[in-house]
Amino acid sequence: MSNNDQSFVARLFPALMLFCLLTGVWSFAIIQAWPWDKDTNWKPGVRLPVMCANGEVCSKEYSLIAKGVEEKQITALKPNEANGELNDGEVWLRWSSPSGKAWDMEASMSSWYFETAVRYSLKGDKLEVVQYRHYDATIFFYAMIAAFLTTVGIYLRRLRG
Repeated sequence: MSNNDQSFVARLFPALMLFCLLTGVWSFAIIQAWPWDKDTNWKPGVRLPVMCANGEVCSKEYSLIAKGVEEKQITALKPNEANGELNDGEVWLRWSSPSGKAWDMEASMSSWYFETAVRYSLKGDKLEVVQYRHYDATIFFYAMIAAFLTTVGIYLRRLRG
């Protein structure tokens, strides 16, 4: 069967599959290159892992941690486990304690459409943010634009030679 005998959809299908693949590749690349914000102010809604009074790791919003310590709901600002994750309603909270870094903890809160990561240090009884990164579904739209331009470039290159 020659190319002229194929339907329009059959000829368009490889380009659509290439576009989908490139969207995934560009999404990954943009997420990896997304910059860390050096702002040392805590953003609203950031949840951190802490040790609760029942001896288990729980997640609390930064704005509620001081009140939780005061009311003895929180026993420690740092979880016992160096790495872990927990499900808190509709979000997942993951944390790690890297060694040899400028921060003591890295916690990331994510759902299906966003991720917020914060790197912070523990200075006595005070939490100090070192770096902050937030991205959401808009990255996917950037990736789609980049994938479209890449696909067009590949097909224009094929037409040229």
